[in-house]
Amino acid sequence: MKKRLLFFCAFLTLAASLAFTQVSPQQRQDERATEGQSGINDTVDVVTPPSVDQVTNHSAVLRWGTNKTAATRVNYGTDPNNLFQHGYQQGGTTNHEVMLRNLRPGTTYYFAIENKHGQGRLTGTFTTQ
Repeated sequence: MKKRLLFFCAFLTLAASLAFTQVSPQQRQDERATEGQSGINDTVDVVTPPSVDQVTNHSAVLRWGTNKTAATRVNYGTDPNNLFQHGYQQGGTTNHEVMLRNLRPGTTYYFAIENKHGQGRLTGTFTTQ
């Protein structure tokens, strides 16, 4: 019984680590560089709320502004509890713009703008054409 429990825990640990490796090494390096620019303990606040523009059947552009340079990353999907798609723009900026791709026509999407620690900061919805 202990062997099964130990195996199960090891499996869960491996599965969790694989789930978080979807971001490329280059993207992680860019995010770390951006954190160094603004300082790890700096508070980054959204000063321009997110807006969704240029919505088509298969894509949309999400824009927002921050008071300090920060990474540009957003999670999105059709289930607000499972935002498995990611939009990312390299480097840090205060004027963020991300193209959301691979969308389905006539579908409602949910998004969460991440802070530098991977926690959702702002959320919203939009519907494709």
